[in-house]
Amino acid sequence: MKISSVSRNVIFNGKTSLHPLDLTYKKALQKGLADTFDIKCKIDDMESIAGPYEFMNLIKNLKPENYKPGKNFRANFHIHTDASDGSMTVSDFLNNCIGWIQKLRECGKKQDRLPLFSAAITDHDRAVNSKIAMAEIVKEPEKYKDFKFISGCEFMFGAQFDDKKVWFEAVGLGFNPFDCKLDRLMKGFASNNKISDISDIKASGGVLSWAHPLISPERVNEKFMEFLKKNGVEGIEADYQYQNFDYEYINAVTRSTDFENLVKKMDMFRTGGTDSHGSSIFGH
Repeated sequence: MKISSVSRNVIFNGKTSLHPLDLTYKKALQKGLADTFDIKCKIDDMESIAGPYEFMNLIKNLKPENYKPGKNFRANFHIHTDASDGSMTVSDFLNNCIGWIQKLRECGKKQDRLPLFSAAITDHDRAVNSKIAMAEIVKEPEKYKDFKFISGCEFMFGAQFDDKKVWFEAVGLGFNPFDCKLDRLMKGFASNNKISDISDIKASGGVLSWAHPLISPERVNEKFMEFLKKNGVEGIEADYQYQNFDYEYINAVTRSTDFENLVKKMDMFRTGGTDSHGSSIFGH
């Protein structure tokens, strides 16, 4: 068995097919799209929607510079829309992504081990616009060639840590937004989800990445990160773009916590994004 460099599909006996995890995931999306939007689509129409196996392979191939707006910008997994506290509509989001892909093409960029661009909508405790984006993508699959969409949500969780109640945010990525078991977690900003709810997100195909860790430097340590991993948060936004922060502060926190070495030591997968709230995928 081997994995193709771009699609991450599995090749058996010389024939390419979806990995079983991705096939199961996309069949669930098929049902969700039919039940919610009365859209009857084929699995092939979902080529630009990443399944869980494909997504994990995608982030393994992304480098820190791929999350930073500029000529190497290839992924953004932290974006807010008008379903929570952002101003972008789903159309704005998709047009931004397709427009950037076109610019990459014009600059001669070709698919390597990555799609030209990948992005997620991560509204606060909401996934309604992830559903709508999926519906738009499957209507015109050819339009979204070279793009990978990942369902997302920025969840707020409450938990007991060191005998204290703490709150932290984690970006959930790649789950099935149509899964009715997750409806209770999608009540809007600060819906007070419990850390025990993470198991349902993971059961729906998702992974979780601790959001903007350097905002809480007192928690950038082995004890808290072990606590996160034990409870199912196995990633970290190590490549989050702190655009509205004093970079002297960010650099000082990075040095004082030995951030990069700590991420490696804890063996957490990396994600990143701009945390866009405005009209552009490129920043705040």
